[in-house]
Amino acid sequence: MNFLRCLRFISRRTDSPRRTVYGLLLLFSGQVFAQSTDSLTTFGKASFYHDKFEGRETSNGEEYNMNDFTAAHRTLPFNTILLVTGKHNNKSVIVRVNDRGPFKKSRIIDLTRSAAMKLGMIPFGVVSVKIQELTFLNKLAISDSIMSENEVRDCYSNKVTFSDSAIFVWQTESLKHAFYMASELVLDYHLENAFVKASGNGTKRKYIVLIPKPKTNEENNYS
Repeated sequence: MNFLRCLRFISRRTDSPRRTVYGLLLLFSGQVFAQSTDSLTTFGKASFYHDKFEGRETSNGEEYNMNDFTAAHRTLPFNTILLVTGKHNNKSVIVRVNDRGPFKKSRIIDLTRSAAMKLGMIPFGVVSVKIQELTFLNKLAISDSIMSENEVRDCYSNKVTFSDSAIFVWQTESLKHAFYMASELVLDYHLENAFVKASGNGTKRKYIVLIPKPKTNEENNYS
């Protein structure tokens, strides 16, 4: 189940409507961090990559993956995490900068197809957006070393033993991006929790975002 199909599945199984993530908070090691007001915020036009770029090398040496949540920006450092919000519908997506562009001066960011789908911009091609740099995890000295292989933490960074069946949502090489995404899922879709699992070591390290499998109506009746 890919990310967008997973989100549609979640939306069908939750009673509450989707919330915007302007008020995104991340509870990490028992501390609450709100997005600082002095972080970079810009407004402009966003577009998304053509499918022909699939598999091509990005400016930081990665391969472009239309199913990932990455972006091209002209000047921001690679691995900067951004909250992009569409002005046409107030939907948001969290992306990581791994490429340079866009090359049309009228646009300020290029998004992957999956990011564009989550933002609801596919029918339009180009939309007006607000871009905000997410910096509150930068307040903490976190690195890949905080998680060992196969370790699982919830979106509040508590170590958990995860034995229940789970839905694979997405994976990334960025620890921060994984926790931002897990937190967004909890807030955006009114979930009880979301989880990050470390897989592999060294350059092969991946962070897998998981959510608990929703209970069936029969299971809810017995809970």
